[in-house]
Amino acid sequence: MMLHRLTLAALLGLSVPALVDVVVERPAIAQSQPIGTFQDDAWEVSLSMAHGEYYYRGRARGSSDVLELWNVELGGTPSRRVYRWYNGNYTYQIVWRPADPDFIRLQVFEDDVELLNRLLERSRFR
Repeated sequence: MMLHRLTLAALLGLSVPALVDVVVERPAIAQSQPIGTFQDDAWEVSLSMAHGEYYYRGRARGSSDVLELWNVELGGTPSRRVYRWYNGNYTYQIVWRPADPDFIRLQVFEDDVELLNRLLERSRFR
């Protein structure tokens, strides 16, 4: 298939930049934090920026109850970033690896006891 594209590009006399565009896929733009909606069959988390704050909005799928949190605490390393929000005795933690931007790990703790640990995938539907 790629050979057909190259042959077609050569026959049409496309310029070199256009030919490179056909041959080489453009890399994804790096994100400094996960933005968007991530979900699995039971949970949905939306992460966004609003008024200079990193914003968490989570819910159990099928429920109309929503938890919204601001005031994120940042941690981790450049290759494994950790975002934490606190709500009373509960800690909501997102772990994200920029090298794998379409997944986050959602963890919920009550005091120091882990209640939830789920891998969520970026939603393709908006």
